[in-house]
Amino acid sequence: MCDFFCTFAAAKVWTMKISGKIILLGVLLAAMTGCRSAEEKMAKREADAERQTMLLCDALGRGVPMDSIRYIAEQDERLCFYIFDNSQMVYWSSNRLAADAVYLTVYNTWRDLAFENARTRARWTKAGRYNILTVIPTEYTADAQHLAAGRRSLFTDYFSPLQLVIIAVFVLMIVAGLAVLIRYRGVRNMPLSTRIMCIILTCVLSVFIYLYFMSVRYVHTNYEQHQRHDLQMRSEYIQAFLRSLYYWDMSLTPAQAEGLSIDLHDLAYDMNQDIHVYSLTGEIFASSKPDLFAGGSLSRRMAPEAFFNEQHQAVCYEYLNSRPYLVSYVPFHNGSFVTIGYIAVPYYLSEQQRNEEVDALLSHLLPPYLLVLLLAILFSFLAARSMTAPLKMLTDKMRRFEIGAKDSHISYPYRDELGALVERYNTLVDTVEESAERLARAEREGAWRTMARQIAHEINNPLTPMKLSVQKLQLKHGTDGFDAYFDKTTKMLISEIDNLAHIAQSFSTFAKQPEVVTAEVDVASKMSDVITLLRANDEQIPIRYVGADSGVMAQADREQISQVFVNIIRNALQASPTDIIVVLNAAYSEREVQISVSDDGTGIPEAVRARIFMPNFTTKSNGNGLGLAISKHIVEGTGGRITFDTSSKGTTFYIYLPKA
Repeated sequence: MCDFFCTFAAAKVWTMKISGKIILLGVLLAAMTGCRSAEEKMAKREADAERQTMLLCDALGRGVPMDSIRYIAEQDERLCFYIFDNSQMVYWSSNRLAADAVYLTVYNTWRDLAFENARTRARWTKAGRYNILTVIPTEYTADAQHLAAGRRSLFTDYFSPLQLVIIAVFVLMIVAGLAVLIRYRGVRNMPLSTRIMCIILTCVLSVFIYLYFMSVRYVHTNYEQHQRHDLQMRSEYIQAFLRSLYYWDMSLTPAQAEGLSIDLHDLAYDMNQDIHVYSLTGEIFASSKPDLFAGGSLSRRMAPEAFFNEQHQAVCYEYLNSRPYLVSYVPFHNGSFVTIGYIAVPYYLSEQQRNEEVDALLSHLLPPYLLVLLLAILFSFLAARSMTAPLKMLTDKMRRFEIGAKDSHISYPYRDELGALVERYNTLVDTVEESAERLARAEREGAWRTMARQIAHEINNPLTPMKLSVQKLQLKHGTDGFDAYFDKTTKMLISEIDNLAHIAQSFSTFAKQPEVVTAEVDVASKMSDVITLLRANDEQIPIRYVGADSGVMAQADREQISQVFVNIIRNALQASPTDIIVVLNAAYSEREVQISVSDDGTGIPEAVRARIFMPNFTTKSNGNGLGLAISKHIVEGTGGRITFDTSSKGTTFYIYLPKA
């Protein structure tokens, strides 16, 4: 036992080690796949950057204007280009990367290069007397203070509670519509009323969604335009104020940087507004918040959109910790309107104010929106109901339609498409009733003609030999053999007369066919009586009975069920050369009693099986074809059924009667 547990423990430890190795291998494979995917993506970006760098090299070699250089460099916002003339930077495509200095390394080789606020992949390229630094930012970083200040939730950032409620309502309605589509497996399987309501509500909801997003977009655009205008007004005020302070200065010297920073700090405090001043080379000169540049949160160079603009004036977006904000650039003029620097006035867009303006607009639009939505729901319900009511009436009428029934027409007073459909339906009802009446009349006439031909045929068959026998009897009158022939002829005539009487009785029974009256009948007792009667048959064919002699109750016609048994067993006697088996199965099912009558004859030919229960159809030379038709009528009249199974080895008829 101890060895068993030791072996089990060792196996368990081994299994855990193998499982751990498999999990570790899976993790490594996933990491390798992710790394390979990242490497492939980076290789593609590097190839794209090299192609764009070659375009810049070609443009610089041909001495194209700076506007063309800017057009090529700014085609891909994910790339940053820095162009140096010897050691002097003459162009930069973005100011998102913060760096005090960049050192030239090996040409035409991608290397990792760290800026103060980002990690990048960089590559130096020689283009004549210019050096191009191509930079692919891979990750932006920031100090903990500014990063914590910049964190905000996505939903609370861009959506107010009211907007979230409206969006949630839209989403719920869309989900409800999808659920209806899934339930009915498409639009075509929906009821017409549901389809009409869905179409109307979808149109209304689509308009509401469009109006909502257009309203939000309008408010955002209007808010941004207003802020741009306000920012330009602030910039012009700051521009005029600084021009008055530095009215006589012809340039900005390093000695003025500290004093200018103090002036900017005081002015920013009064206006509650950050202010930066850049030198004529586009580098930061003074700021009301110098720690943003010292900590590497912002680039020390101004935006290229403003610096390389002829007016040196622009309102553009810049980024702090990947968060966009507006910056207005204006020239820094002295009293003689000589440009001595550039003023940058940043403005951080307030999502809260923007959401408040959106909420103010939605609070005015929401009540009529809700009213229109409720009216649309009510209108769609009433429209669907009014449009489908005639169709429902038409469906109900067609479902309950019976030829000859009263009130089969539909009353619809309007002359629209549905009115045309109803009118056509009423016309078809009249046509069907007329056709049914003509068909019934033709069937009755055809049935009587068929019956007359059958009766004439059945009567004519025995009349011919009877006439010949009587004529021969007349010829033998007075001869020696007259008495013997007379006895033989009279017996034959009596047999034929009995046959004619049987034919007349059969046709009379089929013609009258009394109404079936259902009652509780002891079918076992009825069957025993019939078998006792028929066992003394002329063919001397034995009848074997398997079942109870009494006590099996079923729903049947008390007077006519024996006729059914007689007809079925008599047919079996005529078809069977040796044996008849009758089985009464009271335990066949909970609802039915089964009675089977089997013979060992040659079976029913396949060509006539479909007509076996038709009146006047028979496969026997001396039959009239009414027995099975009468039996089927009686059995089905009591709620039962009659079937048969036949082959070359015999035929079995099955009678199923409901249990009492």
